[in-house]
Amino acid sequence: MPVHRYIALTCLLLALPAQAGGLLQAYTAAQAHDPGLAAAEAARRAALEAHPQALATLLPQLEAHASLLHERYKLDDQQNVLDDISNPLDSTADHAFSAERREYALTLRQPLLDVAAFLRLSQASVALAQAQANWHAAQQQQMLEVAKAYFRVLAAQDTLTINQAERSAYADLVDQARKRLQTGLGARIGVEEADAFYTLTEQAVLDARLALDDAREALTSLTGQAETIAALRDDIPLQTPEPAQVEAWLTAANQDNPELRAARLNADLAQREIKVMRARQLPTIELQAALGRNDTPDVLGGNQRIDRVGLSATLPLFSGGQVRSQVRQAAALSDQATAQAEELARRTARLTLAAFREVMRGIRVIQANRRSVEANRVALHASRNGLEAGTRTEFDLLNAQNNYYAAQRAAQQARYDYLYAGLRLKALAGRLDGQDLIAIDALLIQAHRDIQP
Repeated sequence: MPVHRYIALTCLLLALPAQAGGLLQAYTAAQAHDPGLAAAEAARRAALEAHPQALATLLPQLEAHASLLHERYKLDDQQNVLDDISNPLDSTADHAFSAERREYALTLRQPLLDVAAFLRLSQASVALAQAQANWHAAQQQQMLEVAKAYFRVLAAQDTLTINQAERSAYADLVDQARKRLQTGLGARIGVEEADAFYTLTEQAVLDARLALDDAREALTSLTGQAETIAALRDDIPLQTPEPAQVEAWLTAANQDNPELRAARLNADLAQREIKVMRARQLPTIELQAALGRNDTPDVLGGNQRIDRVGLSATLPLFSGGQVRSQVRQAAALSDQATAQAEELARRTARLTLAAFREVMRGIRVIQANRRSVEANRVALHASRNGLEAGTRTEFDLLNAQNNYYAAQRAAQQARYDYLYAGLRLKALAGRLDGQDLIAIDALLIQAHRDIQP
């Protein structure tokens, strides 16, 4: 996405009322709180100044100069000079005297030929594009970090809710097993088994509560404020990536990934730096014009008006090998930047392929988990009925209940993995923006989720 369109969309999103407890609200808060994004924005603003600074070296330079000098002179041909002096200035026995000299000058310089300066100007445009790409990458990375932290809170909430429901269900089974033992319909082993399953759930609830606190703290550190989290509805739509061909996403990532684009621009800058270093060996020509005045004693020629205009040429001849060394250094840095860009291109392609596969896999996993939850619900009811009919044991019911809640946890987590994979795929292709967060907010609900079978 072009940077100017991205900026306009971001400003529009900031003006929209965010859903209370939504992902967009969390992202909006993080924008004003994240120091990483602030650093990227500051770097972009700094890069904006590179062009006018480079251009300034090619524009006219105007300088004003004034000086007041106190000078002491000792004359070699004393007699001839002193004959012309009616009133010697501060003369001494050895025919030396002191005087004041005042100089004023206004100088104009206009570069006519400076290849290195022209090359620096072209570098400034590339540096600005690189800073904008880095800023775009920082924007997308922040969206991913906020989304990951937000989904982590939701997953921790789901896990805690499920674990609490599971513990409550096992408590009911312990109570039922004891009643069956008292009525002679059950054995003590059934009570002990149910109590063992119930005891194991205590640590699970404690761990889930600790994980939820940690997840909330991580989100707060990003947004700078405690967020009210809205739950994700169960029946989220399952959509394949658009376009559905992985080759299209690989092409988009290769062309539009902002981090990769910044790396390639860095390689371009390094290549241009070689030319700048070589240009330092070339002659420079500038037009010079000056208006000047010198106020001096009569013995030294009196007041003078000096105006001049002309061309000045400079040709570097020898600098101790410094320029050649800088050229070799720039060439090595260019090779390094090119290799780093190629490495990043390969890694981006690999991550894009993995993200695409993760989205496609996520659809199948969610569908399978939905079937698993339903199947385990049916199996759980069958075990309860079988226990009442005497065809199943308490252990069968305990296993069926354990499998049901395990399927619930897997089903809830799979939805967040699928949504995050979709966001990551778009970020790798340089397409992630606030509209994707709005789409996820549309899937959030404030209602309490009932996970009881």
